[in-house]
Amino acid sequence: MSNTCTNKDTTALGEAKPPSALQRVEDVIVGLLGLLAVLVCLYNVILRNTSSSYAITASDEIQVYLIVWAVFLSLGVITAQGRHIKADIVLNYLSPGLKHKAFLFSYLLGLLFSMLMSYLGVQITMEAYEFGDVSSTSLRFPLWIYTAALPVGMSLMSLRYLLLLLRCVRSPVGQERQP
Repeated sequence: MSNTCTNKDTTALGEAKPPSALQRVEDVIVGLLGLLAVLVCLYNVILRNTSSSYAITASDEIQVYLIVWAVFLSLGVITAQGRHIKADIVLNYLSPGLKHKAFLFSYLLGLLFSMLMSYLGVQITMEAYEFGDVSSTSLRFPLWIYTAALPVGMSLMSLRYLLLLLRCVRSPVGQERQP
């Protein structure tokens, strides 16, 4: 049953398959980045109320960078799990052949979009690196590290769309099921 056009892997009994190694790695990294952002926030709140001289002046900036990286790294997992916003009510009324074509078109469009965003993200990141852009706070954080989240996340998303597209091309028409 996993050789279908959808991005929901299930066993023959409909049970969810365990996540892939790539998905587990992405889950751990995203979780750690989120946890680190919460810990930075907690540390700073406690120190601002007890001993403000030890508080991190750029903690808000650090939290934003951590969350942005977590969000962009989660794009691949979201794509693999079929958790993007979609209007799937139309799919219920399509014939198996049209449903198959709709999935193919959707995955191809997603692949092209994510590849374009990866390319543009690399351009933005290279500009930030070449110009030596840094944040305007006291942290003076190199912005190319911050902007690199876009091409990395979109590349992970591209990889997932490519895998979905290949699975859909190999699957026989009529084996689509609603994610």
